[in-house]
Amino acid sequence: MPQPSQEQNESATQEPAPADTDDDSLRIFIVGDEIEPLTDAALEDVPPIVRRVRRKDEFIWLHLLDPEEETVRRARDVLGIHPTAVADVVSRRQQPKVQKFDEHLFVMLWNVLHTPDEALVLGETFLYIGDGWLLTVQRGNGGEPPDLPELLEEAPAHARVDTMPAAYTIMAEVVDGYASAAAAVESALEELEEQVFSESESEDHHRIYRIRKDIGRVDRAVSSIAAALHESTRHLETLTVGSERILPYLHDILDDAAGTAALINNQSKGLDAILSSYENNVAARQNQDMRTISAFAALLAVPTLIAGLYGMNFKNIPLVQWQYGWIVIGLTIVVLDLVIYGLFKRRRWL
Repeated sequence: MPQPSQEQNESATQEPAPADTDDDSLRIFIVGDEIEPLTDAALEDVPPIVRRVRRKDEFIWLHLLDPEEETVRRARDVLGIHPTAVADVVSRRQQPKVQKFDEHLFVMLWNVLHTPDEALVLGETFLYIGDGWLLTVQRGNGGEPPDLPELLEEAPAHARVDTMPAAYTIMAEVVDGYASAAAAVESALEELEEQVFSESESEDHHRIYRIRKDIGRVDRAVSSIAAALHESTRHLETLTVGSERILPYLHDILDDAAGTAALINNQSKGLDAILSSYENNVAARQNQDMRTISAFAALLAVPTLIAGLYGMNFKNIPLVQWQYGWIVIGLTIVVLDLVIYGLFKRRRWL
């Protein structure tokens, strides 16, 4: 009987190669009346699931949190996403935008996030909205992004009836983040204004420039998405056919974004005014300090001048030969200094 070759023995002992599995950044849900996580599903299982859930008025949701580029590309291939839209995720730091493709709608947003040390950073949220499927991609960039599954779980039932309402719910959360950041900046500006004009507290210029940086980040995020949403309103309204009740929420998002953009613009102008006041305040204090130093220098100049004259050892200087002359000279120095002190005090140099 022929013996199996060495290659046949090795192939017999080897286990079948496992299928390509998704990384830990991927979570898949079926969204309807409830949000059902599919823990055992992989990207390759999504197309048949999409066809099945369409018949049940549900949709499939793929959520990626800080994914690898390869996972994003595989999601593109499975869902048929336009390559240009995926390139924005891979390249990063693209401007917020809303783009309509034949196969889907693409929305890119900047999140205003907090780092563990309470600094503000810009995270990224990408939404791909298709027929019966929704793909969301989040990048924290050092901050803590919002928990989108928890957000949709706690949202009203009408936010889960279709992909567009779910997308609007996520977009509203991002825009609310802008408003919260703007409110925090407003409180910081009020405290800073009181500090700048308070004589009992010294100004913190590091805090001024930190607030300036925060305002700049919020301004870039909200201004970009406000313009993008305004230009794409017609596309968004067209896609709400069948979910018309979401239209008021869409306009509310637009109004909130525009309002926050106007507020942050006013805050930027307010910070400029505070910064100008801070610089003027510093200059005024330095000027006052120079006056005070000059006044004390003048007070010290009187005894220095008189002591210098009487230290020249001239024989004919008045009061030198009199035994009480030093008392008269001392009293003269005191009187002159008091007169000079009164003049400076009257002019508020001291």
